[in-house]
Amino acid sequence: MKILLLNPNLQGQSDGGYIARSVPLGILYIAAALRQAGYNLINIVDARVNDLDHQEILARISNFSPDVVGISCLCTEAAETHRLAGLIKASAARCKVVVGGAHATSSPESLIEDPNIDFVVTGEGERTICELVGALESGRDVSGIDGLAIKTGTGIKVNPRRKMIEDIDSIPFPAWDLVDMEEYLNFTTRHSQNPLPASHRLMPMSTSRGCPFGCIYCHNIFGKRIRLRSAENVLREIELLVERYAIGEIEILDDIFNFDLGRAKKICDEIVKRGIKIKLSFPNALRVDGMDEELVLKLKEAGTHLIYYAIESGSPAVQKRIGKNLDLDKAREIIRFTARQGIIVCGFFMFGFPGETKEELLKTVSFAIKMPFLFVHFFYVTPRPNTPLYALLKNTKTNLENIVFHHYFKLSVNMSALTDAELRKLRAKAYIGFYLRPAQMWRIWKGLPDRRYILIHIPAVLKRCLEYVFPKMSWS
Repeated sequence: MKILLLNPNLQGQSDGGYIARSVPLGILYIAAALRQAGYNLINIVDARVNDLDHQEILARISNFSPDVVGISCLCTEAAETHRLAGLIKASAARCKVVVGGAHATSSPESLIEDPNIDFVVTGEGERTICELVGALESGRDVSGIDGLAIKTGTGIKVNPRRKMIEDIDSIPFPAWDLVDMEEYLNFTTRHSQNPLPASHRLMPMSTSRGCPFGCIYCHNIFGKRIRLRSAENVLREIELLVERYAIGEIEILDDIFNFDLGRAKKICDEIVKRGIKIKLSFPNALRVDGMDEELVLKLKEAGTHLIYYAIESGSPAVQKRIGKNLDLDKAREIIRFTARQGIIVCGFFMFGFPGETKEELLKTVSFAIKMPFLFVHFFYVTPRPNTPLYALLKNTKTNLENIVFHHYFKLSVNMSALTDAELRKLRAKAYIGFYLRPAQMWRIWKGLPDRRYILIHIPAVLKRCLEYVFPKMSWS
């Protein structure tokens, strides 16, 4: 059984956002699980890092002649995934097309309805894909496989989600050797979610799965019960990346790395004890009121140079309505303490929660400006299917068929108390108010960990920033 795993390419597409060409971690985990199950004829095509167009993708598929093509799909990649599935089926009708990833989990029905998509894997995919491939190879019935959406003689069927993998130490490390790592480590390629890497030899890593908190806007790919890799398992992967690939920085992408303070501190202590020379960054954010000063100090000692904190709103009332329930007073203390340790601190905020007023939004802007953040992002609230926020939107009788759900830098639907124009204007003012302060611009320049990297990428970054702030103007 020959299996090709495909990472779509959204580079240059108007709604794709500024996309980092980072290692497709999810695909590498799937490849590792398939290989552990005995499937060794695996090919990974990362159309993003190689900037492949459709014809080049089809040529690689034709050269490999796979039995199964698996496509990784984020919500923003849905349209491109449908296009790719159609092209693959037109050129290789016998090939089975399987889609997994965040969009497959949140909207399996919309994918499996496509006549060019044979199967959709929901949730955690490692065991589901192995069972599916095994059934296809032996000709067994696939209709009862948990975690799978299929077509039947009477319509579509979305099977129950598969039970989560309890011992995530049992999941093999990503199949780093199945990609050319140097393609992701080129100094001129932005291959990180972190906009301020300390090393261009940077790789992503996940040390846990799931998040127990009840934020109404958040996905539920890995469940609401957190599962942690052991400190020893995490350290073995860090050592592998450093020793085999000379990685200089690891960006940890967990939803909540600091859920278990003892484990987080042990990882830091072991990095120091073993003399591992590495930089750490947390571009996916840490839960700020779950931090303590001791962990901040240990993170600094272990090589952490950047932390994002996800604040979302500076209004206590909004914090309660969205289920985040962040302790804003503690957040202020930890943000200031983190910055005093010489760690770059950045913030995530969101604009446009249900019923959010101008006064509440101004509290968010004020929070951002008063804190020692080097960078901040003001995202638009974007309801994703199968989230409580999406259910709330459905209850408002909004015609969802007419809504195009974009990335978080482009307004999809406005649930706030402001008009669309007022919301966009306030967000633009927030960016201008935060960044166009002489003292802030000097702080940014002074605080950059690698000015060469920024100077190389600044034209693309500046263009994208201008598009975020002034979306109706052309900057090409």
